[in-house]
Amino acid sequence: MATLKACVQKMRNDGFFPVYIRVTHNRTTQYIKTDKMVTKRELSRSNDITDPVVMQFCTALILDYNAKLNKTDTRNWTARMVVDYLQNGEEDLCFSDYARRHIDRLIDNGQARNAKNYELALQHMERFFGTTKVKFSMLTSSNVAKWIKSLEKTNRAKEMYPVCMRQVFRAAIEELNDYDTGLIRVKTNPWIKVKIPKADKPEKRAISAEDCRRFFATPLPESKMKLPLPELGCTLIHIIEQLRNWGNDFRPKMIDILKNKDYL
Repeated sequence: MATLKACVQKMRNDGFFPVYIRVTHNRTTQYIKTDKMVTKRELSRSNDITDPVVMQFCTALILDYNAKLNKTDTRNWTARMVVDYLQNGEEDLCFSDYARRHIDRLIDNGQARNAKNYELALQHMERFFGTTKVKFSMLTSSNVAKWIKSLEKTNRAKEMYPVCMRQVFRAAIEELNDYDTGLIRVKTNPWIKVKIPKADKPEKRAISAEDCRRFFATPLPESKMKLPLPELGCTLIHIIEQLRNWGNDFRPKMIDILKNKDYL
């Protein structure tokens, strides 16, 4: 069990000492800052707080912290993990904020195209819930099923959007939950019971073999593109005339041309 005690550390420039709750657990120590302060007159020679008002506040806070710690197994935790749990353990985490951090990581990893799909899926979910701060506690199986049902008239989004949000949820569970130490911040997983529909398959629009034969049998219209470029045609004619004039002297003439770089 973690040990909690009210204490002070260094004196500020104005002569006041900020009051902290010292958390000691498994040979590690962390501090939780409070909004209380004392002067040197409210401290004993051993720097223990003697102000009754401050001590009453700290005692009530320590009792509340102990009540939270009694509800979970902290044997393998560090003091840092105890402090995180006391400050954030009962807080309802924001799914929207985590999803945006996940999207930023995709962009940083060079997956900007996938990140765009994730962003569109998050925006649609936020419009459905009516807030840009969708909490993890709001994503129950029934609510997620209703959101997916609102996508049933779409062709691809009814599969793509839920798949994207499911991937974000799985990443949150893997990152925020520590099953080795028992620190569970995302307590539910609605995607176990939710069924994601398949996207509509596009209609095949392949033309028949008869249409292909009719297409290739159609005569080409008159166009200058059917003939080679005039410059190319003139060059080829000039090459043929030169070969005819050279006759048996073809090889020596070509060697001389290549040596002198006189290409016709």
